[in-house]
Amino acid sequence: MLKKNVSLKNYNTFGVNVNAKQMYEIQNIKDLQSLFEEGIISNPFLVLGDGSNILFTKDFDGTIIKINLHGKKILEDTDKYIKLKISAGEKLEEIVKWTVENNLIGIQNLALIPGTIGATPIQNVGAYGVEIKDVLESVEFFDLKNGIVKTISGLDCEFGYRDSIFKHELKGLAIVTSITIKLEKYKQQELPERYLAYGDITKELESQYSKPYTLENLYQSICNIRKSKLPDVKEYGSCGSTFQNPIVSLEQYIEIKKKYESIPSFPTSERNFVKIPAAYILEKLGWKNRRVGKCGTWTHPLIVTNYDNASPKDILDVIEQIQKDFYDNIGVRLETEINII
Repeated sequence: MLKKNVSLKNYNTFGVNVNAKQMYEIQNIKDLQSLFEEGIISNPFLVLGDGSNILFTKDFDGTIIKINLHGKKILEDTDKYIKLKISAGEKLEEIVKWTVENNLIGIQNLALIPGTIGATPIQNVGAYGVEIKDVLESVEFFDLKNGIVKTISGLDCEFGYRDSIFKHELKGLAIVTSITIKLEKYKQQELPERYLAYGDITKELESQYSKPYTLENLYQSICNIRKSKLPDVKEYGSCGSTFQNPIVSLEQYIEIKKKYESIPSFPTSERNFVKIPAAYILEKLGWKNRRVGKCGTWTHPLIVTNYDNASPKDILDVIEQIQKDFYDNIGVRLETEINII
């Protein structure tokens, strides 16, 4: 379906009012093949799911490809696990809820993260110690070089912290159409410690439930935490966490600790590097619940928020001011987790 001169206000969770030259809504693979054959995808284009990870700074003079591919299918079902294929247009938070309702453990820590399934492998979406790479078997994508559907294994996706091959070698060359994940069947055993590694989760479980904790208890605890920290996008525009937590060398971390003795660190896959919580420093710098004109930050300082119909420039100015304060304070660049277009 083609729409001309489309307002994107209802297609991005920041709620900024910009226009796109045209938009195609993709209902099936044949729609993608038609766009490829007509040469439309070779023009400036942007693939859009729920618009929950993007800030439009101006009108988009090109084609928006809105992914509306839906459906999920169990490919393999054993006593211990299932393999589930999920179309790119499905909402992540609904899939997570479905897995918990069906006693499948693995992605419950991604509860209430907005956005669609198609974005998960691109961004290696993660929260509370869990990332999509932990359960990902493969990604199916439409190859923009030759107009066919291909599959890449999870092992070949070159996953990193909020990073993947889709941001590098395959950037602009692939449109994710589905993913396949492998989830364990939860047998009411004790919850694995790796899902409880973040202190907020343990505190919430202890305050609300009695041991032994269930998968549903864990899921509801994470929902409670996110609701307490994040604005409701139906009321205030945001993209959740705007910034990545920086990864720094141990030498840098030692220097930072001289200024912030209590700053925690988290291990990474890279030797001699650790991840530090940006929110810890931003709160010290006064960026918690701070208003700057029509926008600002939420009670969690990583969340840039559109409070009152802010313009794209208003929001970008706040983002850049936060980045400058952070760098001036500890000499580390604060990268955005969202895409700025």
